[in-house]
Amino acid sequence: MSSRRLIAEIKKLLDQEVGTVYKPHAGRLRFALAFPNTYYVGMSNLGFQTVYRLLNDREDSVCERVFAPNPPDLDELLRTGEPLITMESRTPVRDFDVLALSVSYELDYPNVLRIMTLSGIPELACGRDSSHPLVIAGGPAATFNPEVLAPFVDAFVIGEAEETLPEIVQALAEDTGDRTESLLKLARIPGVYVPRFYEPEYNEDGTIRRVRALNGVPETVTRRWLPRLDVFPATSAILTPETEFSNMILAEVARGCGRRCRFCVAGYTSLPPRAASPEAVLRGVIAAEERFAGASRRNPRIGLISASVFDHPGSRLICESLVERERLFSISSTRADTLDRDIARVLYRGGQETLTIAPEAGTEMLRRAINKGLSDDDILSAASVAWDAGFRRLKLYFMVGLPTETDDDVSAISSLVSRIATPSAWERLTVSVSCFVAKPWTPFQWAAMESEKRLAEKLKAVRASLREIRRVRLVGESAREAVVQGVLARGDRRLRDSLMIVNRENIGWRAAFRKTGVDPAFYAQRSRFREEVFPWDHIRTGVGKDELWREYEHSGVPRV
Repeated sequence: MSSRRLIAEIKKLLDQEVGTVYKPHAGRLRFALAFPNTYYVGMSNLGFQTVYRLLNDREDSVCERVFAPNPPDLDELLRTGEPLITMESRTPVRDFDVLALSVSYELDYPNVLRIMTLSGIPELACGRDSSHPLVIAGGPAATFNPEVLAPFVDAFVIGEAEETLPEIVQALAEDTGDRTESLLKLARIPGVYVPRFYEPEYNEDGTIRRVRALNGVPETVTRRWLPRLDVFPATSAILTPETEFSNMILAEVARGCGRRCRFCVAGYTSLPPRAASPEAVLRGVIAAEERFAGASRRNPRIGLISASVFDHPGSRLICESLVERERLFSISSTRADTLDRDIARVLYRGGQETLTIAPEAGTEMLRRAINKGLSDDDILSAASVAWDAGFRRLKLYFMVGLPTETDDDVSAISSLVSRIATPSAWERLTVSVSCFVAKPWTPFQWAAMESEKRLAEKLKAVRASLREIRRVRLVGESAREAVVQGVLARGDRRLRDSLMIVNRENIGWRAAFRKTGVDPAFYAQRSRFREEVFPWDHIRTGVGKDELWREYEHSGVPRV
């Protein structure tokens, strides 16, 4: 019997859902699909919902969901020692065949361990036997650098689940009871990485010499990707008000991005860019509406998901078709240089309330260095077009700490915002400022991050200058969290003890690093040599290291 409080919370959430799948377990491979954050965050993730649909659409598998508990539920579970349970059948997670983790964000890593601890599953993969579920992780963070979680995860899905999941289910369908044999089966599936069969070796300076493949498994693991999105249009599996996109049907219109901004991991680990046909997108939306018929909102708002919706050649047709069908819709974001008057008008007619643009940097020179390719005129024109179409709410995304950035670049952020804010009386002008984090499989994977102190100074300077501009709301990121994210993004298996301490002792990262002798600067603030072997080099995402280095050279960053 699990926590009354947790059961009551689950019942409340389930009562508000439409599309929840309830299936008998008997004769099926059982997946507990976990998102290492709250229900609100996890159910806002279309990739998580897509895996839920993929597994439950199969006759031979059943999938139920579990999330990191909210603080009050966590406190009660820790106090009572009762096990973490799934939502649909309230079955303990430890009773499933597979604990499948969808991992999008590095700062959620401690929650990966917490879910295992609360479920009664040993944290370390080497401490589990055939009585425990197999722990399989996928998602963006699992693809671009699985090494930080490698000590805790039995197998990683490298790339997109649509291609790999059917083969995983088939491989695990005949359970022999031999865990090593099951893992060897998984390791032979293209796109599946089993860390126990790979052994890193280190140089005296702490860098990696090489990673050895053991037991005859492939020396490298290559990312799998879905060639045609029309085969499986990705739309919401469940409708619920308890998400960032309350009661909204999410529909993917494209995957990947061809812009190749040098800081953006999505632009390099989701290649090639692929667009779903307008017919497939609209067919998926109609099918989702039929699934959700009978919900309190019979015609829910549609959310069109893509890195840049209007890079899609058929995006305008999709939007116009939704307007003709009298459907309200929103888009995730748009590039300033794709926004014209017709697009702005169809968005406004579709019920979009806030337009989001990402200049990223305050000056054109810095945008060229990061390969953003937007002029000040592009950005000012986009804001003017949005205003003329009827928009009164605008959101702008910037970063500080970018490679080659100067103090003039930082001060230019408020200058650009002032030029956008002054001519028009925006009802709400939100400026979001985050810190640059160097990510694997980008040209900036060789670059050093700035120190926490320097990032904090830059955030403070932007905050002070934006106070001078009326009606501007600033959303700022923590410099401390950005540095931790930087450590985890380019980290390796030697961060194992730090993660375990953060999970077990509930202490901050800085204290955990001190206790385990980890130098954050080694991972975050160190420039890399061209020839350095990275922890993720035995993973192949589809873009070559030589190509990334050439892009790095073109950025103008001083190199070691």
